Amino acid sequence: MGLILPAPFPRSVKRPGPASIYRALESRFPEALESARTLLRQPSVSATGEGVAECAEMVREMMAGIGCKTRTWKKRGHPLVIGDLDVGAPVTLIEYEMYDVQPVGDLDAWKAPPFAADIREVPGIGKAIIARGSTNSKGALANHLFTWRTIQDVDEMPVNLRILAEGEEEISSANFIEFIRTHRGELKADGAIANDYSEDLRGVPTVYLGVKGCLYLTIWSRGNRTAGGPMESEIHSSDAVWITSPVWRLLQALDTLVDKDQRPAIDGIWDGVRTPTKQELAMVHRLAKKFDPSAWLREGRVAKFKYDLPKTELLLRYLYEPTVNICGIHSGYVDHGGTKTVLPHEAYAKVDIRLVKDMTVAGTLRKLHAHLEKRGFGDLRIDVHGPYGPAKTDPDSGIARSAIEAVQAHGKEPEVWPSSGGTMPAFAFDEYLHLPWVATGLGHGAHAHAPNEYASIDGMRRFIACEASLVYAAARRLRPRAT
Repeated sequence: MGLILPAPFPRSVKRPGPASIYRALESRFPEALESARTLLRQPSVSATGEGVAECAEMVREMMAGIGCKTRTWKKRGHPLVIGDLDVGAPVTLIEYEMYDVQPVGDLDAWKAPPFAADIREVPGIGKAIIARGSTNSKGALANHLFTWRTIQDVDEMPVNLRILAEGEEEISSANFIEFIRTHRGELKADGAIANDYSEDLRGVPTVYLGVKGCLYLTIWSRGNRTAGGPMESEIHSSDAVWITSPVWRLLQALDTLVDKDQRPAIDGIWDGVRTPTKQELAMVHRLAKKFDPSAWLREGRVAKFKYDLPKTELLLRYLYEPTVNICGIHSGYVDHGGTKTVLPHEAYAKVDIRLVKDMTVAGTLRKLHAHLEKRGFGDLRIDVHGPYGPAKTDPDSGIARSAIEAVQAHGKEPEVWPSSGGTMPAFAFDEYLHLPWVATGLGHGAHAHAPNEYASIDGMRRFIACEASLVYAAARRLRPRAT
């Protein structure tokens, strides 16, 4: 007997908010656009600290401008900007935002200065803002604040908001996670949203109901008395005939972490992988009917998948399997010009391990150490950077249904993904607050973390209108549980 799929999500066609809201959002859109461009012109590179403090203050002032009671919080690093908008509504939402961005990389590869927020024509897209952070995710942050201010100008805000805007998403969210962990008592809410531009090149939006976790590591191989190799500095490469290379040892160790298909091969790692439930399998089968692999490849500028599998099997691997990925390797002489024959004394690799539901950070790290020790690589040092756990949201939760309703009310039928292959600190909502959350949004952007990152201007129009619909839908659908 074949799998019986549950009925799809019922379609909503009526916009949840008053018509006056949508008219005001449209008439004021030039103001929304300029607000986004102003924020995007302020650098906020968390990896280097460039402009982060100034951007945090700008975001705090923007929150205050919509009536929020504001403050900043940090233990170290870059501050979390907190805005509380209490209008006395029965329902309260936590809104996750980020104001930090990745480094710009190769300036010569950009078609416009990365912090100028220029408007350019993007082939196949139309007019777009080209800027670092435009799609990930300062554009959406500015759009949200504009939307909520406009609602208050025209109507009563239908929900209370607790806005948490972090400046460390790109460097593991230490302050955000610590704040959630230590302030559970004051973070009573009925749902959380982490919305951004989610439309792909076809114009199809996504509703994400989960994320993978991420264990980000630096694995070091250094010369030492046990394994051998130069211990203080590089030496002449002629000595490789009788001196152990820390570089080769690192490569040999990394090679044991995956099989020939690059699937995880760490001893015991698959023991913690949970089989998808019947409900999740049904969602994947339904998703496979809409999923366009070629659009996915085009958007990522990738030639092909590494597996020749049916769409359902591809999606099951993407959503429910862990990965071990090498982000970068560094050692010795790597300049593009000239030659230098050396045997380096150290090498390191940046590695991320994506975790699926029921896998734990501590358990996975313990298995990795045991795996390397068993194979004679126990001397390798492993540094751990701000790990995230995996997270899931019930597709029948009020916030999930509200998000789907909001998207459908603007003429779009979303792809509902039970999880994402990516990672964000949403696990803190799940683990510490036991709070249902969702990530979606109309609008389109691309090239996050890469040169020529952009956000579609027409997409911003759709995003703003949909986000207004979401708070009205949530006000109606969510049952208050905050005390």
